[in-house]
Amino acid sequence: MSTIAATSAIPWLPTTSALVESEISLAEQIAMMLRVERQVVVLATGRDTGRMGGFLADLTHAVSQHDSVLRIKAALNSQELFAALAGQLNLPTHDLSPMQLAAKVGERLCESAPRGGFVLLCEGAHLFSAALLESIRQLSNYPINIVLCGHRPLLRRLSRSTLNQRVNYRLELDSSPLTPPLKWFVVLAVFAGLAYAGTVWLARKPTREPGAIHRISNTLDTAPQLQPSLALLPALPTLPALINNTPETDQDVVLVFDPELQRRPSQPAKP
Repeated sequence: MSTIAATSAIPWLPTTSALVESEISLAEQIAMMLRVERQVVVLATGRDTGRMGGFLADLTHAVSQHDSVLRIKAALNSQELFAALAGQLNLPTHDLSPMQLAAKVGERLCESAPRGGFVLLCEGAHLFSAALLESIRQLSNYPINIVLCGHRPLLRRLSRSTLNQRVNYRLELDSSPLTPPLKWFVVLAVFAGLAYAGTVWLARKPTREPGAIHRISNTLDTAPQLQPSLALLPALPTLPALINNTPETDQDVVLVFDPELQRRPSQPAKP
């Protein structure tokens, strides 16, 4: 089986929508493609599970018109896969080992289908384990069409799996009701609205007022003058007006209040 490169996004329209008589839905196109030859098809879409479920319902209905449909979900493991297929193929599963059960399923798939051929629809394939993908690869050896439906990470999962060699078509579905530019505009509008709401909320939040700082300030026009006691005025000698115009220094200045201390004894002249 040759591998065909992934195509561009294909829009999907539900079968319930009004279509031109000559126009068929994408699900019907895939159903017609599955009747041509045995093949493996991968359908990838975004994370819109509701619309993906609707597309799978349309695809199941379209395929069941001419072929026999088998369906599995991501909740199964490799052992439960053959048990689920045996139940849908009306095969007995009692007292059968996993290997015997897989052989019974293979023998039944080689026989003619009740209607057309067998088509296996895998739902949520992006969640399949590596062992489950390998079991599906083994099923592709039998005359059965396989359709893997999942989100876009499914394409990365298949690139690391041997099942990728069996894939015939990769279709990327555009199941979003909005065009990509409009989707980005809506996303940016939502983020801008959240940023604006956060700014308004922070602006309304009361700020913490700083505590009042009490400072002692001098309200006098001039510097306070040291006044001696009136009772000591007669006992104090007359103090000369000592005005120190020298600039202030870091050294301590000695204050002299006794005029007699200022008079130094004259030293006798040296002979």
